[in-house]
Amino acid sequence: MEDNISPITDEQLAAFLDGNVGEGEVDRILSALGDDSEVNEILSLSAMIDADVDAVGLRVLPMGALAAANPENMCSFDCEMYILEHLDMDIDHWSLLEEAKANNWMCEGGTPLQHVGRLLELKGLYVERRYDSTLDELASELDVGKQVIAIVDKNLCNETDGAVKAPYHAIYVTGVNEENVRYLNLDRSCEESVARFEFMRAWKKSGNYMVSVSERTDVYNPQPINVEDINLGADLEELTEAIAENAHDIWARARMDEGWTYGPVRNDELKQHPDLVPYARLADSEKEYDRIMAMNTLRLVRRLGFDITNRNE
Repeated sequence: MEDNISPITDEQLAAFLDGNVGEGEVDRILSALGDDSEVNEILSLSAMIDADVDAVGLRVLPMGALAAANPENMCSFDCEMYILEHLDMDIDHWSLLEEAKANNWMCEGGTPLQHVGRLLELKGLYVERRYDSTLDELASELDVGKQVIAIVDKNLCNETDGAVKAPYHAIYVTGVNEENVRYLNLDRSCEESVARFEFMRAWKKSGNYMVSVSERTDVYNPQPINVEDINLGADLEELTEAIAENAHDIWARARMDEGWTYGPVRNDELKQHPDLVPYARLADSEKEYDRIMAMNTLRLVRRLGFDITNRNE
């Protein structure tokens, strides 16, 4: 019997290693590769490199990125205005646009990712921002009645390069099923759909960033950015102690300015607190709380793509 599996070109292999092939291509490529020892060694090395990159925390989140891709760089603004209109809120588009510009929620290139949803908060809505989201989590937000804005690669929506000033696009997601993700194309006033794997590829570029919106305040489900895989190194680990001590001093100064004094047990009526002592005299459990806060803050800085350098060196 003849082998009908066509050979794989170097270009196709490179696209496969980069994750730039469709789901239907994966099985065909793997079958075509067969027992090729050289290619399988390449695949193994690629997997090891990917694992090492994740282990040392080299993948960073695009904190300073802009969510904008239409000619006026207003895709995030348009999503927020749609949500307000969908909830039958009385809004003045012009005044909200001026508010966004005045607060730097909208820049010339678009809306910074961390500011998507600020106008919704201004109108009293409950907004949660989340990196590293999953498609199941997105679907769950929709299932409980929340509105969801996802930040994706601009190419997902076939935006023209000549009109794009940012690599991301904000879309209003309307549904998720086993095959597709549906979203509202606000420029065309129609609902469109994209295959799940194509959506996930485009969504990954922003670090799977989504903003969920609700009128309710009893649905808060905090999801802090995962920083467990970020290694700080010896220098930054030593820095955590200085940050922890300073955080304690800030807290103590604020308490004292409010009239609190030291007391062996906490007494809210007398404004006495047992932790109003120098950091060195705190119980180990209290020190550990401050250290964890400091260390996670430094890890977060690295996860968001920033470096900390010692100017004295």
